[in-house]
Amino acid sequence: MKRIKMLLFKSPAILGFLVFFVLLWFGFFLSLRDYQINQLDENNKVAQAAELIENRIQSVISTSNTSVNILAYLVQTNKIEQNFVEIGKSIIDNIEIIDQIQYLDSGVIVATYPLTGNESVIGFDILADSASSEEATIAIEKKQIFFAGPVALKQGGEAIIARQPIFEDNNFIGFAVVIINWQKFIDEVFNGLHSNPEFTVDLFKLSPTGAVDKSLLLSDFTLANGPIKEIKIPEGNWIIHVQLNSSKALSSIGFLILLRVLLALLLGYLIFNLANQPKKLAKKVKETTRKLRLSNQRFKLATKATSEVIWDWDLEKSYTFRSDNFDKLLGYSRNEDVTKDEFWKSKIHPEDLATVEKNLKDTLLGKEDKWSQEFRFKKADGEVLYVIDNGLIIRDKDGKAIRMIGSTQNITKRKNAEIDLYNQKQRLSNLIEGTQAGTWEWNVQTGETILNETWANIIGYTLKELEPISIQTWIDYSNAEDMKESNKLLKDYFAGKSNSYEAECRMRHKNGNWVWVLDRGKVFSWTPDGKPLMMFGTHVDITEKKLREEEIKTANLKLQSANEELKSFASVASHDMKEPLRMISSFLQLLEKKYTPVLDEKGLQYINFAVSGAKRLSFLIDDILEYSRIGFDASKLDRVNLTRLVEEVIVLKKDLIDEKRAQINVGDLPEISGMVTPIKSVFINLISNALKYQEKGNIPIISIYSKSVEGFCQITVEDNGIGIDEVYFDKVFNVFSRLHGKDEYSGTGIGLAVCKKIISQHGGEIWIESPDKGCKFHFTLKGYGNSTN
Repeated sequence: MKRIKMLLFKSPAILGFLVFFVLLWFGFFLSLRDYQINQLDENNKVAQAAELIENRIQSVISTSNTSVNILAYLVQTNKIEQNFVEIGKSIIDNIEIIDQIQYLDSGVIVATYPLTGNESVIGFDILADSASSEEATIAIEKKQIFFAGPVALKQGGEAIIARQPIFEDNNFIGFAVVIINWQKFIDEVFNGLHSNPEFTVDLFKLSPTGAVDKSLLLSDFTLANGPIKEIKIPEGNWIIHVQLNSSKALSSIGFLILLRVLLALLLGYLIFNLANQPKKLAKKVKETTRKLRLSNQRFKLATKATSEVIWDWDLEKSYTFRSDNFDKLLGYSRNEDVTKDEFWKSKIHPEDLATVEKNLKDTLLGKEDKWSQEFRFKKADGEVLYVIDNGLIIRDKDGKAIRMIGSTQNITKRKNAEIDLYNQKQRLSNLIEGTQAGTWEWNVQTGETILNETWANIIGYTLKELEPISIQTWIDYSNAEDMKESNKLLKDYFAGKSNSYEAECRMRHKNGNWVWVLDRGKVFSWTPDGKPLMMFGTHVDITEKKLREEEIKTANLKLQSANEELKSFASVASHDMKEPLRMISSFLQLLEKKYTPVLDEKGLQYINFAVSGAKRLSFLIDDILEYSRIGFDASKLDRVNLTRLVEEVIVLKKDLIDEKRAQINVGDLPEISGMVTPIKSVFINLISNALKYQEKGNIPIISIYSKSVEGFCQITVEDNGIGIDEVYFDKVFNVFSRLHGKDEYSGTGIGLAVCKKIISQHGGEIWIESPDKGCKFHFTLKGYGNSTN
């Protein structure tokens, strides 16, 4: 062994190469493990995608199975004729994916729902048809539901057909059938996966012999090189085929492989360098020896560096060493004779003294090797501290305590914080009582439940009247339909789909009425296997709130009806007013055309004035009608891309922009929550005004940009036009408000009023800034995802 050491240290290059080779081998081993783990992750990802498709197909199969079993039952109980249409309608109305249901007597279709559009299939014998008999026979042989297809339907379209054979006394008598549109089936099963760039997915159809017959999705796997997962669906002789498009198991660890090679090189070089410097090693040994001699000095310095009092109590000699912090922390000299019992008894708080003495005596006489105790201690200046004593007990071979080494730490801040926390909890408890909220504690695993008196009072009872109390008490007094929704929300919360549980439900009051409660709760402890254990929550009576909501809903319906009547009136009034205007304008123009030779210049001017006035009045009527039609429906709020919307407005105004040689600068605009057409109207009005209100010969420059302000998007449309005096900032948003004569600038004075109404309906604000030149129109809209109805 010595010879090997000498050889290695005499040949540093050999030692360095050996270290490099070992580390290189180990690095490649780790890289192989990483590669295998990445492969496993990719396999799991593909398997999860395939299992998701399988679960969706099984859901369709389960739904179809339930439907055909209902039909089969009707056949076996001779109730098919009188109940087929009713049951068929119920199935089609309630199960979205099913398009048709059929009953076949033997192989002949005798009933189908819906019948309209499917009359041609009545009397069709599928067992006599070569295209459908093979898979129908499979269902009969298996005596269970079997999915045929996709097949071209006789009545048109492509679908999959689920056939459940019906037997009576073990004799085949017919089929119960559901038909699912093939495209609807594909959308349901492969939603989000068929177009996923990570995977290539397909559904293969197997022949009766088990061989792959054809690809149903016609997917191209030629470029895919990742792992494959296949799952067979025997109910339809299908195989789900999922393949990862690109495997990164190796490429993702390329950097790690390089890093490990470099690390092996570096460590090999370091070992070579160390082996080449024996003098340095000898010096290191000498330095270590010196450090060991100074260890006691370091200990003393360490005791000065910490805020704790370090102590060493020799129980046999009744001597205690204390660090200098004894004076800093407690105010007593560490050289002072403080070993006497009278000193400690006079300084430890009287309420803690008996406990400290008993616990210390029990610890020293027992077998424990650790001591820990919290207590209050009076400092030399009279201040009382909370301290914690932690010590390690050293015993002789007989188990007798002979020495204890430890520290005393000031924990006053922590204890005060704990006291504050307790007081806060107490205040919170008092607050809950003050707000008349019912509280509940529920052991989810056992059903044990604790309710407070307010919980019972909300439904008109006392806790005594509700005994014995358990989770069943809750269930018994709750509305059955509301409990279904509550249980769904509860399951979602337990599954981690939400951060807390909250539900509104009705409970039966003692007087027979229903009261609405807001039920909130949270799990505060879980079992070792991840199941919810203890859950705490509150019940708040929101009956009055629900009544007010119903009143508001009724009022909104009345308001909506009134608005519709107003819009209808405005439309009719507009038509009735514009008809005589058109007649006046037309006859004046005919008058001008026919009598121009006999009219003087003044007469022609009067006719032009009248025609122009009629046109302006017509425009005014149109603007009034537009203003009256502006409505808002929160249910129609959508995701609006403002950048794309402004581009559409610019295209719409292209001729005017080109005519004015205007320059429009559009910054990064956000996506907002709103109604597309009204928001577009705002931009049309503001851009049109910016182009219109310009000094003669000035080239318009319009800038559109945004910023985020407290959850809202602030949009700015800035121009270099004639500007607006500050005294008119509010007036310009009023209906028919004009700051300039009609001969200077055209318009009706309604455009900005329309903008203000639209922005207000969207929950935003609009205002103006007008510096020395130009205007800045600012308005706010809710960003997409921040809106609330």
